[in-house]
Amino acid sequence: MLFESIFKAKNKTKEKVNHHFVLIEEVPLAMVGQEIILWGEASWWPKKSLMKFTRLTRGEIAVGTRYEQKVLLPFAPHWEVEVTKIIPGKEIERTFLNGMFQGNESVQLEERYNGIKVSYSMQFQIQGWFNNVMWYLVFQKLHDKNIIMILTALHDYILAQQKEGQS
Repeated sequence: MLFESIFKAKNKTKEKVNHHFVLIEEVPLAMVGQEIILWGEASWWPKKSLMKFTRLTRGEIAVGTRYEQKVLLPFAPHWEVEVTKIIPGKEIERTFLNGMFQGNESVQLEERYNGIKVSYSMQFQIQGWFNNVMWYLVFQKLHDKNIIMILTALHDYILAQQKEGQS
């Protein structure tokens, strides 16, 4: 069944969505806003994350800023992304330029009555049969684990910053 779904032609072209979120309670939006813009480069980025971002362009992070994203495993994929949307303090979107994915990923903030919801969303298609196999057998679980680790690190960092500010 797994291999059947990997190799069906309709699944190769169907857009997939990978979504994760965390709620950071009782913090102002401004406290989280700049941190999502620094996604991949921030001081709170978990040292154990298997995803490494390397900025390829200079200057402030803006539409057009490019990164190389690399999975830190032997023979693992890497690709380039470009920032295609920024709403200061609320959202950053990066579009895949090459590699195993076509589509984009974004990090968005939403004010809630009890805090801030930080949502990570990846809308994508996997390019090539080999990448499809590797995604389903290896990289999807690693990706999900990494995103959860990253969102947890952001959550913990913001709460520590808030506590430090109250001291």
